[in-house]
Amino acid sequence: NYIAKIGQPMGMIYGYIYEGTYKYDDFDKSGSSYTLKGNIPHYVSESNTQPGMPKYKDLNGDGVIDTNDRTMIGRGLPIHTGGFTNNFEYKGFDLSVFFQWSYGNDVLNANRLFFDSGFQKKRELNQYASYTDRWTPENPNSNIPAATNSSSNLVISSRVVEDASFLRLKTVTLGYTVPKTFLKKYKIDNARLYVAAQNLWTITGYSGYDPEVSIRSGGLTPGLDFSSYPRALSVSFGINLGF
Repeated sequence: NYIAKIGQPMGMIYGYIYEGTYKYDDFDKSGSSYTLKGNIPHYVSESNTQPGMPKYKDLNGDGVIDTNDRTMIGRGLPIHTGGFTNNFEYKGFDLSVFFQWSYGNDVLNANRLFFDSGFQKKRELNQYASYTDRWTPENPNSNIPAATNSSSNLVISSRVVEDASFLRLKTVTLGYTVPKTFLKKYKIDNARLYVAAQNLWTITGYSGYDPEVSIRSGGLTPGLDFSSYPRALSVSFGINLGF
């Protein structure tokens, strides 16, 4: 599902281009049977394509969607990353704020292959709430695949590749330095109280828990998400004393 290719960045996601679902207009109907029109490509392992099944782009135009139609559909590594820090002080209070960003990276959200595809051989699995908007005869314009036993529901495609660019409020620290005139009678040279928090807030278009996710340790497969835990929000308190 990833490919290393000369002239391209590492960690390129490889698969099919998703074109939605097969609609009724793609078929000739005879009684209650649907036959795919001759000019509409079909998935190679699917001999009985039906309305609502996932539809992929036939890149080489041979009328059959097979491994020859795979291409690069995302990049696991960002185009650029960065961050900036601001520090403020006012009458004994100090505030430090650190923002972090990443731009141009994609995530292969493999969760959606199992929890947003309706593959019936995995019917014991719960589905995302979004799957209620799947293709059905009553909802024929949906581009979420119908619940079927077709293996084409589990194909790696651009349907499950998401932009994971983000801006995150990574760290915030608020402190207060106690005046020395107050500390003198307690024989304390200095004292500072503080509270610090991490991962407070994130702006991203990614539908999963964490746009920084990468469950594999190898550098060839960055940005893969499957059953990962969300990034923890942590808050700590402390006091610095000097005698």
